[in-house]
Amino acid sequence: MRRLLAVNIFIIASISIITYFIYIFVLEYTELPILKSQILWAYIINTLLAIGIMCFLFLFRERFKDQLGLLFMLGSFIKFGCFFIFFYPSYNSDGNITRYEFFSFFIPYAICLVTETTTTVRILNKLDTN
Repeated sequence: MRRLLAVNIFIIASISIITYFIYIFVLEYTELPILKSQILWAYIINTLLAIGIMCFLFLFRERFKDQLGLLFMLGSFIKFGCFFIFFYPSYNSDGNITRYEFFSFFIPYAICLVTETTTTVRILNKLDTN
């Protein structure tokens, strides 16, 4: 089971790194500023939070088996909290959050959320078979 956790952590990190470079490539191709909207930090924070949430769910998978969905949703709430703490002040400093600024956080959030969801489902399915 720990091997499954290690594989899932690797998957989350790998997908985040790959999508980061794809996003940077698209920004260079469209000649938009690359690190102006803290894209690197958005990927790092979202990836670390996704890995942390996965580890938390894995550690408490037996004790809180019936509440894992709620704990997963709590993790998403924590991610939004991090957005408002770390990113919102700089994005809203001029009184306007641009589409570019929104996507620089939302794309890594969505990528990590989808990856985290699929890996959580794999862990839950593994629990059901055991």
